[in-house]
Amino acid sequence: MRNNYISVDDEQTKRLKEICLSSCAYSCIGEIYKLLNCEILQKLINKIPKQTIKLKSDLLYGKDTISSEEKFLENLDKYISYVKDNYFIQHNELTLIIELTLKNKYNEVLFDMDDYHENENYMKYHDAFRKMFLFNFYNNIKFYSKYVSKYNSINIFLNEIKFYKFNNSKDIIKIEERMSKIINNRFSNIYNAFVPYEEIEKQHYEFYIQQIDWIISDFYENQLYRFDIKDNDHYINLRDGDKIIFNVLNNKEKVSIKFGIINRNFCADKIVVFTQKEFKEILERLKKIDVSKKYDTTYSFIDSSLKFNFWNEQKMQFLDIIFEYNNNSTNKCMISLDPRDTKKLYKLISKQVNKKI
Repeated sequence: MRNNYISVDDEQTKRLKEICLSSCAYSCIGEIYKLLNCEILQKLINKIPKQTIKLKSDLLYGKDTISSEEKFLENLDKYISYVKDNYFIQHNELTLIIELTLKNKYNEVLFDMDDYHENENYMKYHDAFRKMFLFNFYNNIKFYSKYVSKYNSINIFLNEIKFYKFNNSKDIIKIEERMSKIINNRFSNIYNAFVPYEEIEKQHYEFYIQQIDWIISDFYENQLYRFDIKDNDHYINLRDGDKIIFNVLNNKEKVSIKFGIINRNFCADKIVVFTQKEFKEILERLKKIDVSKKYDTTYSFIDSSLKFNFWNEQKMQFLDIIFEYNNNSTNKCMISLDPRDTKKLYKLISKQVNKKI
């Protein structure tokens, strides 16, 4: 993947470089100056509308009006600052990755002439910055997922965020929470994850798939939280090596349980509360399974910190286990359930619920 740079500055580029170096309004001067040498930024600055913007305060620029070119540079500066403040990326890759993200459809925010410092606009800009930075990586994950198995880390991660819509302003915050952890965990060698798949020849897909798989797998393998099966735990081993723990702690009208899941990419457990009625619904669900019919059903419980989502694909049943925590974070794990696994899970739950404590 080769980046294109301009060999000779035109008049507009020279002017923007002079503005960048002479103004105190920008905090990422070095990065902006480098980007002004890139072909992609030259294409963008040619689209800057010619207008004068009146400011409510002269505090930032020392004057009450600025040109649209100055505002464009301010937007670019704020975008770079946002990325530097929210992501831990090795400096020699940072500008290269930002350059790649400037190519996607969310770059329209750079031409926005609204005052960044007004609260409503501040939220709007940050929403666009999130989308512009993450879009390439996110879009690559979605595209390459078609070329790997459902058990590959790419599809495991995609399944974790399948309930979120990238273009939704609330959902993108949740997506960013997860993707920022993956990016920050890797710190370096993540450039290839941001190269748009549209620029890659099909014969090279395997290389880029492998790069993204490594990045996501590294995150799963380096998660700090781990626990092991204890002697008094009631659990089952599933076909794919996953383990489900189900310990009843208090068997009354509201049943307290310790529920956990362990697999090679994920580890979580929680003490949660069910009602007897909710247990019966789950047991009925496990008894009546017809994978020939399409279904996608979520079970919420009196304890909102745990949800089950049963769904099927290609005559195979899957279960999403969703853990919610007090700090508003979420963990989600997808497991596959063949008929034998389903029977095991049914026996584990029914035996525990029916026993007297």
